Amino acid sequence: MEHSTYADIQLKIDWNTDSTTHTERLYHQGINFWRDYFPGSLGESLYGAPDGMWVGETIHANDIVPPFSPANIMQIDINKISTPGENDILVTPRRGRYYPRYIIAGNAGVTADEFLPLRVIDVDSEHITIDLNHPLARHDLEICLRVMGTRYNGKEELGGRCNDVVYELLMNGPGLQLPLFEEIDFYDKNALSRIDDHDDSLLYQQANLEDTFDQASGAQLAQLYGRYISQGDRVLDMMCGAQSYLPNNMKLNTTGIGLNEAELKANKQLSSYVIQNVNAQTTLPFSENSFDNIIFTAAVEYLIDPHESFRELVRITRPGGRIMVTFTDHWVAKKSIRLWSELYPFERLGLISDYFMKAGGTDRLHTETMQGLLRPEGDRHAAHKLYADPVYAVIARVAT
Repeated sequence: MEHSTYADIQLKIDWNTDSTTHTERLYHQGINFWRDYFPGSLGESLYGAPDGMWVGETIHANDIVPPFSPANIMQIDINKISTPGENDILVTPRRGRYYPRYIIAGNAGVTADEFLPLRVIDVDSEHITIDLNHPLARHDLEICLRVMGTRYNGKEELGGRCNDVVYELLMNGPGLQLPLFEEIDFYDKNALSRIDDHDDSLLYQQANLEDTFDQASGAQLAQLYGRYISQGDRVLDMMCGAQSYLPNNMKLNTTGIGLNEAELKANKQLSSYVIQNVNAQTTLPFSENSFDNIIFTAAVEYLIDPHESFRELVRITRPGGRIMVTFTDHWVAKKSIRLWSELYPFERLGLISDYFMKAGGTDRLHTETMQGLLRPEGDRHAAHKLYADPVYAVIARVAT
């Protein structure tokens, strides 16, 4: 028996809706060409392709995830909704939102340990209408793969677990950013409130000079920003800290706006800075069309008036410029809006997209995610976090 051939790969899935393009990226270590599975002819194409070369195929999501069925859309008595809480219901379902399936345990064959999401189609005082279909079940997907680095030999194979990398990614969130009938009920009376509503400047009195993203994810973030930013651009780093994650090979005119002067002074990528609490004063001290691009890194979750803040971002960006909002999977929970912690990570992409929609003045909306890179050796969290920080992004072009 021959030894198995292994490789580290990058998986990219592109899919579109009427108003938005989407890209999901996953890095996977050690796929096994002998054992692991890819849809269509992708496995054979990847095996035969030179290392580093992309291979791709358009595949209907129904051929990967469970196929769409009208029977998966059903109405349930609202009194049958439950959560793991012992007494009161902990979740109040809202139209268009996603929730773990266990809230309907005992109905539709769902058990109490099912964490896959369901979507609420409608809800009233007596009934809830839910959709158990995968959100991408009726979409075409452009799936691309390439080998990263070089292939290597493994042990002789007699069996073992078969990985289905594309399926596993699709079952882990992509599609949850999709709107429902162009409107999702995100905003109850407490959605934009915070656990700690004291003046933000109190939290930021002491400088935090540590990086938000690890080295591997920070490099991915710089590449993402670099796809839209050009040499000499005027860039605003919104709610800026000690690191901007901009490409180091670009000469830019970058302004930071933040709360801690020591952090802003430590940021070597800034040309200038402004100290302002944008939650206390949403109007930004810049004229219209002041910037070619705006980056907004790992801070959008702290905005308490996001619709007004996003209108300001649109106002100060030139037509054709980009506003790039990125976040990861860790944040200061007591200072973020309550809604943020209630959402699935991919659902947060939908929330930010809704901010752009409500602000108006943008088009060419794009969401992008990056996951699966290994955390670099020597990283301060490497002992308890195997993977690098995931990157989630929503990018909008200011309309021309």
